[in-house]
Amino acid sequence: MTREHAAWLKLTESATARKQQAAFTGAMELPLTLVPAIAGMGGFDAARRSGAFCVEGCMGERSGEVCQRMLAGAERRAARNSEPVQFRCPAGLFKIIVPVFVGGRHVGNVLAGPFSQQALDGETLRRLTHRLRQWGLEKRLAGLRASWRYSPLLSSERSRSVATLLELFAEYLSELGNQILAREPQQGSPLLQKIEAYLAENQNESISTRDLAQRVHLSPCYFCKLFKKQTGLTFTEYRRRARVEKAKRLLLDPHRRVSEVAFEAGFDSIPYFNRVFRRFVACSPSEYRAAVARTTEDKRLTI
Repeated sequence: MTREHAAWLKLTESATARKQQAAFTGAMELPLTLVPAIAGMGGFDAARRSGAFCVEGCMGERSGEVCQRMLAGAERRAARNSEPVQFRCPAGLFKIIVPVFVGGRHVGNVLAGPFSQQALDGETLRRLTHRLRQWGLEKRLAGLRASWRYSPLLSSERSRSVATLLELFAEYLSELGNQILAREPQQGSPLLQKIEAYLAENQNESISTRDLAQRVHLSPCYFCKLFKKQTGLTFTEYRRRARVEKAKRLLLDPHRRVSEVAFEAGFDSIPYFNRVFRRFVACSPSEYRAAVARTTEDKRLTI
């Protein structure tokens, strides 16, 4: 298990995440599940253990296999574009999946549903019955009816609002996960402590892996192996993450232009800065600044 996936497990087990998950489900009357990335956490067995009941198939027999294929396809699209994806399950109901990235790695998803956007009328039932027949599930019509009966009805506008809320929740989880990663490498890593001290003294200079290896009296090759073993990251990945964390602090100053923040944090290209920032924080620098400003204003009005 990678450090990023371990951070995801901590997130799903945290009281804060569970509280928000329960609040969403209660307020929207819509099931919300935190599902590990299908491709990286043992596939559907891990998803099943996480409580993602949909992967079992609500109509029994082989409906779970069809549901798994649809979920995997939606997950790939969501992760590839870093955005919510609404898709249909075998019962013809809708679900929304949003990817969660920690340390730039896709580790999990926020999954909401199932829900419908119309009543189960005769035409819809005939169309779904035909699909069940194609999958060899024509005897499971009663299960399909039950799924529709107990699933909430959402308008298109409300489902878009749900997708926005899920995206915000996914960004929040990504932020917490990155904070976990930023803290963990510092624990019990003398090598990292020496490196951080050296980087702090020379923060405005371009420092190569060879320079650092020489500083800690190691060959570059062994330095890279030891650094990865102690921190779980390559040195390049570590520097990117540290620079993004510095950029986040600098963005708190509304008077600094994004370009100034990028160069002061150590990036020599604005497009590259935007790309790396989005990879770690799941939003652009401008979006991050706006979100922080809204949160600060909300707290001010609450006090």
